[in-house]
Amino acid sequence: MEAWATVALVLGSNAIMGLVNWFATRMQIKNSDKQLEKRLQAQREADKRERGREVRSEPLLKLRSELARMAGKGEKVWSNVARSDKQVPEEFERALAEWSAYMASGEFEQVLFMQYDLELVYSAKAISLDYELARYRFEIYWHLSDEDKKNEDKKKKYQDEPIELIRRNRREVVGVQSEISKLLEKL
Repeated sequence: MEAWATVALVLGSNAIMGLVNWFATRMQIKNSDKQLEKRLQAQREADKRERGREVRSEPLLKLRSELARMAGKGEKVWSNVARSDKQVPEEFERALAEWSAYMASGEFEQVLFMQYDLELVYSAKAISLDYELARYRFEIYWHLSDEDKKNEDKKKKYQDEPIELIRRNRREVVGVQSEISKLLEKL
């Protein structure tokens, strides 16, 4: 075989190998780009779902927190009504003032307006109204004369019934918070 034929054969085979390598590399890059695009798309979808979950869970978490806060303030007032030591008047007055300020602040209503589950809103609002009624009656009881406080009918209406409302609301708050937890699990 002549030298030019050998050179042509070597150059031809190298050119073919170079083209094959070039096509293989190009296919690998194309596949890598497709894989990267698929992973990025999956990540975008996962981020979108996670953000949606965060956005939908935030109002629920705030409502759960506000219910606990309201219940805590109600329990604090109730516990002072039930006691009979010398510091009770000051502590009761302070607890009642804190509770009144909280209810007047509108924070609870603001959280209610953020909700998307109407049943949850109605349940939470019913609890709020019960607490308002209890707070109102405790305030009336607080300003009754000593003689009126001894009157069984007034004591029942302005002390015993509000205490019962707060006790019942313990179960109601737990029920609503359980519903909130179920909604959070679904997200």
